[in-house]
Amino acid sequence: MSECLQIDNGIRQGDPLSMTLYQFYNTDLLDIPRNADKDAIVYIDDALMLVVADTFNEAHQVLADMMYRKGGVSDWSTLHNLPLEPTKLALIDFAHPNSKKPRMPLQLQNIEVKPTDHTRYLGVIFDQHLNWKA
Repeated sequence: MSECLQIDNGIRQGDPLSMTLYQFYNTDLLDIPRNADKDAIVYIDDALMLVVADTFNEAHQVLADMMYRKGGVSDWSTLHNLPLEPTKLALIDFAHPNSKKPRMPLQLQNIEVKPTDHTRYLGVIFDQHLNWKA
């Protein structure tokens, strides 16, 4: 048995209420997208921001705005005492397999997020052509 620990952020590991509490904790992230071309999905401590745009550059600009505008992801992170972990960010530019559109990195203040051809979100592998396999 360990000594009692002061918890400054979050809740105890294994708390039976954690699943419910997290849904209230991160629900404000769902309000960041403001129109039909943007969306967000959150589950526990995993978040996904989606933008539909004509070009990848335009989509990246909207994503950067969602991250750093007043009331955006960065403000949410500060307000909730939950620092963002840049190494956990993933960027996928979805396009038709025959598309030759260049995929450029997403610039977020001092962070450059390079596009990847696939990533895993909640155990599901998303690839840039939505073939559902890496």
